[in-house]
Amino acid sequence: MLFLIAGIGLACVAYAQTTVQLNDSQMWSASIASGDLQHYYFDTAAQSLPGLQEPEAKSVYLTLTSCSQPIAPGNYEGEVPSLNMFISTSSEETTLPGPSHGTMVNDTNLGRISWNSGGQVQNVWIGVVAPTLTDNWSGNWTYQIAISTQGWMHPIISDNDGGSTIFYLEDTDDTHALFTASGEHQKDNRSLLVASSVAPELRYSLCAVDRAAISDYTVNTTRTADGQHFLVSNLTSNSSYMTYLIESTGSLRSMSAPIHIQTKADDNCRLIYGLGFCDQVAYSVPAKASDTTDSIRERYDDQARQLFEPFNIAISQFNCETTQYSLVRNCTDCYQDYKRWLCAVSIPRCTSISQTIADTVAVRVVDANESRNPWIDETLEPGTWTELLPCIDLCYQVVQSCPPFMAFNCPKGDLASLQYGYWKRSTIDANGMSVQLGPSYPTCNRMQLEEARLVLSDASQTPLMNYSILLIILSIVLLQA
Repeated sequence: MLFLIAGIGLACVAYAQTTVQLNDSQMWSASIASGDLQHYYFDTAAQSLPGLQEPEAKSVYLTLTSCSQPIAPGNYEGEVPSLNMFISTSSEETTLPGPSHGTMVNDTNLGRISWNSGGQVQNVWIGVVAPTLTDNWSGNWTYQIAISTQGWMHPIISDNDGGSTIFYLEDTDDTHALFTASGEHQKDNRSLLVASSVAPELRYSLCAVDRAAISDYTVNTTRTADGQHFLVSNLTSNSSYMTYLIESTGSLRSMSAPIHIQTKADDNCRLIYGLGFCDQVAYSVPAKASDTTDSIRERYDDQARQLFEPFNIAISQFNCETTQYSLVRNCTDCYQDYKRWLCAVSIPRCTSISQTIADTVAVRVVDANESRNPWIDETLEPGTWTELLPCIDLCYQVVQSCPPFMAFNCPKGDLASLQYGYWKRSTIDANGMSVQLGPSYPTCNRMQLEEARLVLSDASQTPLMNYSILLIILSIVLLQA
């Protein structure tokens, strides 16, 4: 509904301009030009049931998302300035909210402004302000604004209360990307939205992402023990995308924080997951480009299962039921941690050197026929590839979890740094983009090990299983063959 500001009781001597009345839980779309100011009004009493003697005050949730923005001149190198929003909830004010009056909303993400009353209010006056641009800019801002007494109309999917990431990238190859969405309940209302060329200033605006979405990709969803895998196919080699998890409830769509992905340039890094034995593998591995994914997955998994058998025999000969060797670990822990370590070193993670970030990611360039395990070169013929090293914590957990008679140990010092990497959590700048090192951007291959167990940070302080153990196991298998 459009009406003059005089109709809502706020003093209107200074203004005789049109104001838009917002309805509860409905989107309003608009366009605003450089330097303009637009006003909105929301009355919680107007949303109440008829017949109430007293107007009912309510808590309200207000959001604005920018769907598009003006085009900068060719010589402009900065960020496109964003819209601002001002709020007033007092009928005592004599002027509508704007740059000189009211409260500016500071709770913003890129392309999204949000405000919650924090308590019950009767009326809300809103001012939307566009920055003033020079004449050589073209176009306007378009945006959506919505207010509700029920909850956010532009909701963001946040991480779990415990701090764990609910949506993250597992890995990419040259034409695929694999994501995991965790959660206690597997949800059928989840989907992925893949976009290209999303303006940096609009990355938290769903209407902006919708406009930039690509149309020729496919998504295959599979259920896991604690969530879902999403395999995105038909991507372009060596290309950048922004990916979002979407949860739909009726007409309302929630979006996750964006994950920036870069497909690999090399076709000898092949993405595999869903292995029968090494079920924690969900990343790219070195292999010949012409081999099928099923063939690569089966050969790697069969080899790891064969290498595991000598350990399985050894641990079965230890009386796990009656012999306690640790107050906090048992044979089940030993079995699981050794299997995790073995799968990590026998199924190495492949990456592209162009995707790594100097001084943060543990990688090793492997020349043709120089893989640590000769079986890889003989069977899968990957040629030259780059390895993302396993996290040294995988080795450390084996030493902690297994009985002393097995005499497991890990390298230390420089040798440890050559064979393993270290998990890091920090925010860094990569090619002008803020990157959060962690599950989506790992600094080493953690093989789904819980972050709480990734405790090592200094290679020189901890006597940490050498790859020579793998060679010993391999020789035992060959002798038994």
